[in-house]
Amino acid sequence: MALLWGLLLLSSCSVCPPSDAPSPLGLGPEPGADPLTSLPPDLPPQEPGGRTAPKSPARDCSGDPTPQQTRRLARAMTAFTAKLFSLVAETSTSPNLILSPLSVALALSHLALGAQNHTLQRLHQVLYAGPGPCLPHQLSRLCQGLGPGAFRLAARMYLQKGFPIKEEFLEQSERIFGAKPVSLTGKQEDDLANINQWVKEATEGKIPEFLSQLPGDTVLLLLNAIHFQGFWRNKFDPSLTKRGFFHLDEQFTVPVEMMHAPKYPLHWFSLEQPEIQVAHFPFKNNMSFVVLIPTHFDWNVSQVLANLSWDTLHQPSVWERPTKVWLPKLYLKHQMDLVATLSQLGLQDLFQAPDLRGISDQSLVVSSVQHQSTLELGEVGVEAAAATSIAMSRMSVSSFSVNRPFLFFIFEDTMGLPLFVGSVKNPNPSAPREPREQQDSPASKDFRPDRDKFFGPDLKLVPRFEEDYPQLHSPK
Repeated sequence: MALLWGLLLLSSCSVCPPSDAPSPLGLGPEPGADPLTSLPPDLPPQEPGGRTAPKSPARDCSGDPTPQQTRRLARAMTAFTAKLFSLVAETSTSPNLILSPLSVALALSHLALGAQNHTLQRLHQVLYAGPGPCLPHQLSRLCQGLGPGAFRLAARMYLQKGFPIKEEFLEQSERIFGAKPVSLTGKQEDDLANINQWVKEATEGKIPEFLSQLPGDTVLLLLNAIHFQGFWRNKFDPSLTKRGFFHLDEQFTVPVEMMHAPKYPLHWFSLEQPEIQVAHFPFKNNMSFVVLIPTHFDWNVSQVLANLSWDTLHQPSVWERPTKVWLPKLYLKHQMDLVATLSQLGLQDLFQAPDLRGISDQSLVVSSVQHQSTLELGEVGVEAAAATSIAMSRMSVSSFSVNRPFLFFIFEDTMGLPLFVGSVKNPNPSAPREPREQQDSPASKDFRPDRDKFFGPDLKLVPRFEEDYPQLHSPK
């Protein structure tokens, strides 16, 4: 299960510069910074100085996105995911992370409904989206079509009683995102209780307390939640789940509950640049839990995600094969304030002097961006509330053991849309670390103590062979 909550908190600003004043930091990338204008292929370019190309005439956004628009939006979301998660991982001290880039993107696109001029341009740049008014509509439509019965989106808007909010923003918020407006009482204790009760009910009790305080100058809160529950296409047998060991590094391990399947139909392959193994554990609803295991212990998220795309991770030419699998049971929970991260992405203006006159004529600033997520992975499935060469190894018995630090995604397979992303470096942080030579897990037998790497020379990657895949012709 994955439960992911996003909150944008807007406050009134009595000392803000005029809303039509230029951004104090300019629209172009900072010197030496990674430019936001390096968009995925086919996305509209930006003009020099970071200004978005002139808008085309207003168009109707009420229809479903075309297949081309869907593919472009999915690629943009993948680029946004890699950038956002890399920055989160750089500053986090937590051994395990999980977030929903889709939840964050939905919150920012909701804000874009009321953003104008340089603020709107910046939001489009950060989300790798082209100019035009249809981003919120398209993103919302994509979510509505995701895995019926497995994926649910909820949204709500809280506003200060008497706050002069524009009717068009209210109407669009409810029509596009289903965010119904609810008035704050002005009594912090009562408002916190009401907000947390709604969150608790929407998450079926999984998140009993989302907020612990509410700034006194809060005039508007935008909340969204993504709930995903995926059932494995091939379940793990609980009777085969046993104590195993997860390798933290070349010296230490921690005990974990390791799920096991002797012949799991797994779609997996190896990449040479970067050196990682990729496995797709499919759900029943056109979605997959995708695991990326670097072959070295000394890796960081930005290195692994650099230049990775859905086309790289999704290889239809590599078929499923019966595989001996070990996968740890997981329970992950992470809460963060994304203000610093979004500022690094280029959205400093939101927290200083944004142009949000589409929401209200009063000056507003975004004062907080909260995100909370949990993920449970077990034998039944996952419930959550939030040009590279490819080769297969020739082995008489194929095995894939997730017993060392890894990254993961939950993807919608048809579009290649990332719903969740996370990393696991210690699935049992409360357990004492044990020297590696004490390991006695069947899952760890693939880890050779005399090797510097998990995948040693005896697993040299070679082209797949006909006896491994009788349906395919031998490569020439």
